Amino acid sequence: MTGRTRDLLMATVVVLAVVLAVWCWSRGTSTAEFAPIVEGAPAFTGTHWSGPWIGGACASVAVAGLAVVDIWRRRL
Repeated sequence: MTGRTRDLLMATVVVLAVVLAVWCWSRGTSTAEFAPIVEGAPAFTGTHWSGPWIGGACASVAVAGLAVVDIWRRRL
């Protein structure tokens, strides 16, 4: 495999890993609106975080970062 082909492959991996991270992050968060409990109190929004999805997003970012470091290292 030539250097240019390897760089293009790794750049594709970076893009796909970032897209996967964004998708996982959006799947891992959900919000719910709650009405006021007492008259005159403000309404509030609760956010639920799903650990496996957020963990998958973090792992995807780590893969993208390692791929960028690998591309940079091979260029030196």
